[in-house]
Amino acid sequence: MYTVFFIGTAGSGKSTLVSALSTWMDDQGYDVGIVNLDPAAEYLPYVPDIDIRDRISAREIMKQYKLGPNASIIAAVDMVVTEAERIKEEMEVVGAPIYLIDTPGQMELFAFRQSGAYLIQKLSDVHSLVVYVADAVYVQSIDGFATTMLLALSSRIRFRKPQILAVNKADLLPEEALTNIINWAEDPDTLLESIDLPTYEKEILRSIANMGGFVEPLFVSAKTGEGLDKLYYQIQLHYTGGEDAQLPP
Repeated sequence: MYTVFFIGTAGSGKSTLVSALSTWMDDQGYDVGIVNLDPAAEYLPYVPDIDIRDRISAREIMKQYKLGPNASIIAAVDMVVTEAERIKEEMEVVGAPIYLIDTPGQMELFAFRQSGAYLIQKLSDVHSLVVYVADAVYVQSIDGFATTMLLALSSRIRFRKPQILAVNKADLLPEEALTNIINWAEDPDTLLESIDLPTYEKEILRSIANMGGFVEPLFVSAKTGEGLDKLYYQIQLHYTGGEDAQLPP
């Protein structure tokens, strides 16, 4: 069983990307399952095979314990930990060879709490990776690109899993912005020359870039389908060495 976790900041389009990729894989004849781990989702653009909301609802927790929105989401995400074993069992019952796992919309409530790291570890099989979903509109600015790279790096450190950086909403990028992002990733010096930061902060960024902290982004669009084939190939490359065949059960 192969697991692909989709994480990213709110509004980056994690759920729509999960939906688009699963539809693309279905159309190609691949057997894929979807797991929703967001107990606060009001709407999902896909029908999950396993949905944590069947057992844990942030809205119900808010009412029951008289909590505010943020506190109820934190409590709900922490409660998901208690369902980890059952979710894993349900995944085995469904029997899909690969699962796309959608995580809570507010990344900080999942990535930077112990519950998030535990869930990724618990639901991972021998083969698992993380797709960090970035918002193309945000990444096209110099500071947005830099902070996205730092957040993606922090999630790699946090989860200790191989990671793909997928820049979603690529259909909204002008050609010039697309070129800039590619140049910043390939040659961080072009970014450091343009960004307005104190020297010591630039040196920190330079050190991170030199140690592999700036990774090559993959441009995708959940809306148009752009890059979904390349995203699938990158996932397959990790799991099977790039062999052009359906992921085995």
